[in-house]
Amino acid sequence: MSDIEKFWKALRILKANVECNVKDDILTEDDFNNNIEWVTGVTEKGSAISTTTCPHSEIDWNKLKTEMDKL
Repeated sequence: MSDIEKFWKALRILKANVECNVKDDILTEDDFNNNIEWVTGVTEKGSAISTTTCPHSEIDWNKLKTEMDKL
């Protein structure tokens, strides 16, 4: 399984319907903090509202890494 596949599978384990975009493989805490755009809403015109700060309390780098390491 590739690193990006592990990322997505681990993320879905932590929160099934989370929406985000990633710029590259997420292998470090720095990647987690800077290379994920978390979708937090939608504008009236249908554009995504996003942030690089994870808005989900059930997801953080340590929890994600733990799940990725299990795969």
